[in-house]
Amino acid sequence: MKQMKKMDINPGFEYYRGFISNIRNNFTENGVTLKEGRNTIKIIEYKGVKFCVKSFGNKNRINAIAYSFIRPSKAVRSFNYALRILSLGVKTPEPVAFVDYYKNSILDKSFYISIFQKHDFSLGQSFDLPLAERLEVLSSFAAFACMQLHNNGIYHKDLSPGNILVTQKPDESYVFHLIDLNRIKFKKKMGFRTRMSNLRRINGTAMCLGTIAHFYAMHHKKNPVWGALRIGVERIKYEKFRKVKKRCKRLTGLNKAKQDKTKETTLTNPIHH
Repeated sequence: MKQMKKMDINPGFEYYRGFISNIRNNFTENGVTLKEGRNTIKIIEYKGVKFCVKSFGNKNRINAIAYSFIRPSKAVRSFNYALRILSLGVKTPEPVAFVDYYKNSILDKSFYISIFQKHDFSLGQSFDLPLAERLEVLSSFAAFACMQLHNNGIYHKDLSPGNILVTQKPDESYVFHLIDLNRIKFKKKMGFRTRMSNLRRINGTAMCLGTIAHFYAMHHKKNPVWGALRIGVERIKYEKFRKVKKRCKRLTGLNKAKQDKTKETTLTNPIHH
């Protein structure tokens, strides 16, 4: 079986080439797991540096072929998009490298490596802060989303509260870091409706969403009331979409279960001709 590997290392981290080039084994044998599932995230410390390593699952054969011949893998996109948004002045954990492993020219495993980003909480966790502090965080995030993300044409397709890390500076202002970057789009121009639509995954209370929309609209020179209405409409549309998606998945699962049962019955009760 022919195996190969592709990787790219941020020039500032060439010193860690040995660790990076052996990331598959290092990931299996070392580190503390932060998230486990289809994609697994670990913190691995090496020579005093904490690396955040994301392993992308790739069980879908069609996607594996697409990532091998048609479009870049999720790890490649994460690495390239991190470099690009940093060049635009938007913060994200410093990208270190990507490593893609192939079997018989088909993508088998992908890893994206960045520096572990210390932070105080995620945007989602800020929803539980005392009112005054929560207001400060949400108004600061609204400014960040409008002035830094959208004005720079950055459209993060998974802009959920868990993908926004928040750090409080000594002067009590807030810094935001984006993570989970493989689904970013770069747009030349974004209208107000598109901007509000991009915030629809922020699943806080109506008050949290309204606060973000209110301050965002002010930064975008729009009526804050219109901002709150627009984000409310986009959130409702998104919830409807999620329900339909869940229903489709459930139906697909039921159909698969029926097919498996039929197959099992056929095997246990063969028809002889």
